[in-house]
Amino acid sequence: MVAPPPSQSDRVARARVPYLFPFVYFWRTRLSEGTLAFHVLFEWGAAASVAFFFGAYGTASLPRAFACYVAFIALYEIGYIYNDLVASGGREDERLRGPQGAGRSWIGAWVAVRVGTFLAVTLVLGMEVAPAWWLFFGGLGLVFTAHNLLQEKEQKTATFLWLAWFRFSAPVAFVVESSQRMGVALAAVGLYGSFRLLGYMDSKGLLKMKTRREMRFRSTFFIVPLVSVVGTATWEEARAYQTLVVYFACIALGARLKQRVFSKAEG
Repeated sequence: MVAPPPSQSDRVARARVPYLFPFVYFWRTRLSEGTLAFHVLFEWGAAASVAFFFGAYGTASLPRAFACYVAFIALYEIGYIYNDLVASGGREDERLRGPQGAGRSWIGAWVAVRVGTFLAVTLVLGMEVAPAWWLFFGGLGLVFTAHNLLQEKEQKTATFLWLAWFRFSAPVAFVVESSQRMGVALAAVGLYGSFRLLGYMDSKGLLKMKTRREMRFRSTFFIVPLVSVVGTATWEEARAYQTLVVYFACIALGARLKQRVFSKAEG
């Protein structure tokens, strides 16, 4: 006998099952071909570099950084789920993202799995009795809650900056040597966070910078901070910060060079 085709409800349920897995929601609702490269280079690649050169756990630093990112994205996606499927209902300017129409049971299951994932990683890393761990992620929860509750776009710029700070810091804050932690925090807000903030403000119509999306602006943004490497050259506690500045500048220089090469080839 030929099995009957799945019903509409079965198809909808099957489409929602993958969202049970952490990172899938982020992948399907936020990442695209254009933004994937940015996340790979400016987030994951940067975190891997810091963990490799300044990790306090030797060869275990990279796996530990990955575990910290899993804990982070599990909680962060709860904010996405709330923003997309709960809070966006009455906002006319919001883009519809995620599995719209999902009931409370699905939303509850997605949230429960992510909370369980975060707790499991916490136990695996032995951070269940570390106040710094709970305070860090408690701060993340507070700023994400504020971001979702604020209604004015102008006010949301303040919370977005610190969401970006937590995103960049989470994989490495509990991996790097303590002497380098504040340098990473400075790079997170001064380089990564501020650049992301400009993009956020532009997307909300709050920024008037005609050349922001052009390569000459982006490359200049990440090359100019090299002067701070000169200024802090003798500071041992700034090594991780300096590494990130040089890392970002190299990416910017490479992108600028690539654009010029292709421009000449097309000409």
